[in-house]
Parts: sequence; structure tokens; C-alpha cells
Amino acid sequence: MAIEHDYFGIIDETASGGLAWADSVDLAEQFVEVELQADDESAVPVIALDAAAAMINALDGFDARARDALIAELSSRASATSGYIDEHVEKLGETLLDLLVHTSGDIPVDVLRSLQLLRVVIQPDHADEEEVFATFDYSISPDETDALLTVSFDIRGDVVSIDTTDS
Repeated sequence: MAIEHDYFGIIDETASGGLAWADSVDLAEQFVEVELQADDESAVPVIALDAAAAMINALDGFDARARDALIAELSSRASATSGYIDEHVEKLGETLLDLLVHTSGDIPVDVLRSLQLLRVVIQPDHADEEEVFATFDYSISPDETDALLTVSFDIRGDVVSIDTTDS
């Protein structure tokens, strides 16, 4: 059974009894795919849908928080962020400079500023404070690499992890 929400409208039920909704959102002259996914419709509280809607409406602020968290990780050479940057500096070489939107001379910071936010996945059935509520997937060059830098938030909007994955 589909459910209706003020922001999302009709949220479709999946064949397995979950929920699915998707749209594109304009963020800084770029379109970002936003998906709402829940494995179990009965486990989705209305407050979680409201929090998801608020997150989408404030996407630019959450993007800024995610980027701040990525910059904070630069101090650790063992972090996912440092590993992602090192991999792409080595893999892309001089062509990396063509991808940079900002060029301050600090390559790691310039890479983070130039990341493209590709997709946001919100899981409203993960509304406990210890669970990942939303993931933001970033790439320096989606045409050149499948590697993503993923920043995860809890329902309160706090960054809970940063990982690398393949799309």
C-alpha cells in the first residue's frame, strides 16, 4: 500500500513491502538524484518522512556539512578521504587539474571543493540515532571513475561515517 506525505506526495510501495520515491533536485547549478528507500513500510514513522523532507529542503546546508567533515579528515593519512584523494591524484595525474573547479594550490582541498554530489539516498526506516539515515555520494569525475566518497548522516543530521565505495 502506498502512503501519502505532504512533501513527497504518493510514495510507492515496492514489491517487497518497502517504500520508494525518487526525484532530481537542483543544487548549485547541478542536478542531484534524491532517493527515498525503505525496506519495510510499517517501520517508517511520519517524523522520519518529515526529517527526510527537511533534509532535502536544506540540501545545500547538508552538502556543506559533508564537505566540512571531508576536510576535517584530511589530517589523518589513514582516512577514507585521504585514500580517495591519493588514489585519484595517482590515477588521473595531470588531467586531475582540469577537473578542479577551485584551484588554491592545495590539491587535497581543491579536490574536495570540486567533488560532485551525485546522489542522496535517505532511509526513513533507519530513524534511530545510531543508524545511517542518509548517504551523500560524491565523485571527482563520474565519467572517469566508479569510486565514490560517501558521507553518512544520522536522523539528527550529524555525520556518522565517511567511506569509499564503487557505484
